[in-house]
Amino acid sequence: MIKIKRVYEENGKFFAVSDQSPFYPDGKGGQLGDRGKIGPANVLNVQETSEHEIVHILDRFIEPGEYDCVIDQLRQKDIATQHTAQHILSASFLKVAQAGTVSFHMGEESSTIDLDMPQLTIETLKASEELANEIVRKCVDVEILQLDREEAEKMNLRKALSEKVADLVRIVKIDDFDTSACGGYHVKNTGEIGVIKVVSWEKTKGSLTRVYFLAGNRAVKDYNKKVLVLRELSKLLTSSIDQMQDRIEGLLNKIKDQASLIKSLSEELAKVLHEKLETHRFKGYTVSTYEGLDEVAYSLTKYFQTDLLICKTSEGYLFASKGIDCSKLIEALKKELPGTGGGGARRGTFKTTASWKELLLTTEKFLEVI
Repeated sequence: MIKIKRVYEENGKFFAVSDQSPFYPDGKGGQLGDRGKIGPANVLNVQETSEHEIVHILDRFIEPGEYDCVIDQLRQKDIATQHTAQHILSASFLKVAQAGTVSFHMGEESSTIDLDMPQLTIETLKASEELANEIVRKCVDVEILQLDREEAEKMNLRKALSEKVADLVRIVKIDDFDTSACGGYHVKNTGEIGVIKVVSWEKTKGSLTRVYFLAGNRAVKDYNKKVLVLRELSKLLTSSIDQMQDRIEGLLNKIKDQASLIKSLSEELAKVLHEKLETHRFKGYTVSTYEGLDEVAYSLTKYFQTDLLICKTSEGYLFASKGIDCSKLIEALKKELPGTGGGGARRGTFKTTASWKELLLTTEKFLEVI
């Protein structure tokens, strides 16, 4: 049961405010918030205000009053799994590499911890992940303790208590492996987590390393997806998974060689074509045009000898000139023809649905004022 004291609408969303709520707020302690229903309305988000009111963002209006509510238990279980996994993984990195957790964020798809270490090695990652999963496999009970601050500070806490923490402290204790102050959801036994897997990491905020991890069903779903992807890639590459990296590297090197060859051939073709391009005379200017391969068009910008070169490419029209300001010309064209583009004085691009005829007529019109 929940008592809603007021409801208001803002930008098409409905906000139901209560003094107390069984719904856990989003972002509190880095954790995701609960979802479910309040009466007939679906709960889309939950926020706690600075005045300690709980605001439920709903998909429809409800009158103030008392309502039965239903909390999504599967989501809550997933949140508990990810949160306990974070405690275990943070403790593992601390034990293996003396790397403390600076912050934690739980997302809908994956979760992150920011570690106080400038670089994460594969060896440290493997050792920390293996230690974390060892605690999972041991099926250790997770204890929730309510202690006064003085008692809590006597425990071997992974992180010192903040000055903001009240006199009564909620402690999450995972055997002798980790003891932390936390108000979030947790599993009752580490075996419920199933598996913890780090899926990515990156440097962030200077000297910190951000680690992305999955636990429980999230990790299993991710594994299943990657198995299917690797299976399809293995078919496409006619290669076993063990040989796949070498196969891909070989293909990439072949593509680079072919790209280099195409560029060289385009250069040679451009040298021959630049004297044979179709040429137009507009207002005392000579304008040459080309429609064909993109690589040849880009190479022609080095060899053309007319006042202006216009090439039609897969991305639109390419302009090049040694004397006409292409940026001013394109800006003028945009005022009369539909399209987008820009560039510098010597070269620019214009993407438009206009035909060659429309483009050339409009170019002729504006050349005399550029």
